[in-house]
Amino acid sequence: MTFFLTKDLKVGYQQRIVVDDINIDLSRGEILCLLGPNGCGKSTILKTIIDHIKRLDGSITVLGKDLNVLSNKDRAKEMSIVLTEKISPEMMTAEEVVATGRYPYTNHFGKLTDEDWKIINESIEIVDGQSLRHKEFKALSDGEKQRVMIARAICQESDIMVLDEPTSFLDIRFKIDLLNILGKLSLDKNKTIIMSLHEIDLVPKIADKVLLIKNGKIYKYGTPEDVITDEAVNEVYDLNSGSFNTIIGNIELPRVIESPKVFVVGGGGKATKIYRALNKKGIGFYSGILFKNDIDYNASKTLAYKTIVEDCFVDIKPKKIDEAKEYIKDCHAVIDSGVSLVGINKGNYDLLRFASQEGVKILSLRDENAEYKLVKYHSISSMIDNIVDYL
Repeated sequence: MTFFLTKDLKVGYQQRIVVDDINIDLSRGEILCLLGPNGCGKSTILKTIIDHIKRLDGSITVLGKDLNVLSNKDRAKEMSIVLTEKISPEMMTAEEVVATGRYPYTNHFGKLTDEDWKIINESIEIVDGQSLRHKEFKALSDGEKQRVMIARAICQESDIMVLDEPTSFLDIRFKIDLLNILGKLSLDKNKTIIMSLHEIDLVPKIADKVLLIKNGKIYKYGTPEDVITDEAVNEVYDLNSGSFNTIIGNIELPRVIESPKVFVVGGGGKATKIYRALNKKGIGFYSGILFKNDIDYNASKTLAYKTIVEDCFVDIKPKKIDEAKEYIKDCHAVIDSGVSLVGINKGNYDLLRFASQEGVKILSLRDENAEYKLVKYHSISSMIDNIVDYL
């Protein structure tokens, strides 16, 4: 049986529909991420689910029971909430804020039992908040406050957790920690989690289902593997320049339009930083010879003026080598990223040797000595500065 269900849900304000026809079906323990540009209605959907905003039409049910029939206290037992609005409780420690998550279970006097305190302590430990316990909540950083509010939601022991942009204000360590926590709550405690995220690259790593929203409509709903594609992201976010690669989670700015003056010999992930550094300086470049499965390929395809590509797991063919040599003849410099030059990569060795014979300057990040003439660098930044001066 479907655990959480919305059917033909319409959300908005004072009869003005913000998002129309929202149909969600979640099993117990699944994680749903709402994804879309700013102002698309993600927060409005979440606030309607938690009844902070009255639905305009449609239904929201848990195990077939409409949430509208639940009292506030019973709803709090079913659903815990972490919103983006900042709270400023006066004279309360972090521990006391977390403890408010137990109030749906206390008696009329609000007295906390030993069992309540056990749950409070476990919730604080889950978010690694022991050091924050006795600090005044108002004195905490935004990231620390977010961790405390997550602990409060965990402490509430509801079947459903609703979170609005929970990774906001968090550095990379705590983003990873938080998503790991939510994943474990889903798997170990069978909690159903509904949240909005801005980080497209994180969604496939955590979500079971995705609701992709554009212009007041559900663009697509389903698993992230089916929903999050390059085409969908470009259309939903109206990317007129630059690109987002959903396979590797890379955002790339538009390539420079200057005629190429440099040829980059890359591969094995050694050249992507070079591509970006050249693009930032407005230096157009050719790139190759890369295999289609190479880690540098996607960035090169986006940023290079031309990428010479070979099929996977084969020796580089003479035709590709000859094509690259023609581009090298037109360049002022060749960058040797330090890629391996043996095995199926031997063709790139032929390119560097050719550049040396043609008198084209070779700037190299290679550690070992080479048989061709080159100028060695120990950092990309110093090499790029030299290219700027040279060109």
